[in-house]
Amino acid sequence: MSIQNESQRQIMLSFAYLAYTGEFMTAKTNVEQTILDNINKAMPKIPPISGSAGTDAWKVVWGPGIYQVPGAVYQDNMMFMVQNQVDTSQFAIAIRGTNFLSDLNWLMEDFDVLQQVPWNYGHPQPGTTPVISEGASIGLHASLQMQGEDVSGNKMTLVECLQNQVNVQGAINVCVTGHSLGGMLCGTMALYLHDNQSTWDSTGNSVISSISFAAPSAGNVDFASYSDEVFSSLTPPPNWDSSLGTNMDRVACSLDAAPLFYKASNITQVQSGKTVSPLFDIYNLPGTGTDGIHGIDFTNLNFVSGAEWIVVLDNILPIFTNVLAPRDYAQVESTATPLAGTFKSLKSFSPPIDISTSDHDNNLSSYMKGFETQVAYQHSDSYPNILGVKELLDKSIIVRNPAPVMANSMG
Repeated sequence: MSIQNESQRQIMLSFAYLAYTGEFMTAKTNVEQTILDNINKAMPKIPPISGSAGTDAWKVVWGPGIYQVPGAVYQDNMMFMVQNQVDTSQFAIAIRGTNFLSDLNWLMEDFDVLQQVPWNYGHPQPGTTPVISEGASIGLHASLQMQGEDVSGNKMTLVECLQNQVNVQGAINVCVTGHSLGGMLCGTMALYLHDNQSTWDSTGNSVISSISFAAPSAGNVDFASYSDEVFSSLTPPPNWDSSLGTNMDRVACSLDAAPLFYKASNITQVQSGKTVSPLFDIYNLPGTGTDGIHGIDFTNLNFVSGAEWIVVLDNILPIFTNVLAPRDYAQVESTATPLAGTFKSLKSFSPPIDISTSDHDNNLSSYMKGFETQVAYQHSDSYPNILGVKELLDKSIIVRNPAPVMANSMG
């Protein structure tokens, strides 16, 4: 089965995963230079973005820019921009996803969804009230305020760098990408760049697009509708799959739970008088048994654990549903065709997860462990596997915790 926009998705997935370079660094000296060096070393090893022998297909022309909450140990946000060296009008902006070691990154951006902030840009339809989560707003404005170096070593914001590029060569094509939290932020950033295009491209001729991966919802139904309206009206960039009908390519694996987050009806809903959870039913696939090889079906829990699950399903999960319902979260491009995911047998993980061997193992805690492990795999590893860029799973290429470059070692 063919994949829409496949070549562009492979390119942008490469940059989205490269944005994780150096995320675990805690050193205070030359973090940006160390990350940049490792990005430059990685690009020739990743086929969709590697050039021919002796040439570079892409070059970092701004960043990386880093945002770190004062007093925090780890970086909270990172972003960089590259330019195609064959067609110099082509730019890609990559925004890092969640730093799993940063508690503040989780609390301030991923989970800060109960408070919402108005989207005060552009021209939404009269009578609508587009809002985004406070976490998305924090991440967006942190990215906009970042200072990064251009190729001449001048410190500036991303928008200032875009303006300089337009001043030099006229209209450009800008694609914003990211994975997970970065996926949520990249679509939001792309819409911001459109709604504020006059601040960096006075002619308005530059083309903006976005390819997001594994993104949770950024805002409410009105925000999603406004975003859809904007990006469906734009001219597609070069080499874009016009069958998408939009410049907002939201890519989600069918077995990735993260894109289901924050929409209330995905947590629980009532069907024929019975509470069900689309989120926790995501792995209840055809052929699912009790062994965790082909799927996970919580109705197969043993008697005691099954009773515990019913309590969770009927009494605990609806609390989250009721809290989220008034926020009205929705995905942009909600009808986008998902990538077809493949369930990974729980017994193939290291260590194996066995939910079938005995009543002791066949309990709610082992099911939840299996569910969480599958979620983590589908959210991260599935995308490079499906799109055929397995180099992105090589820890020697995407180096998340490189040794820092010391100031006195620079040539």
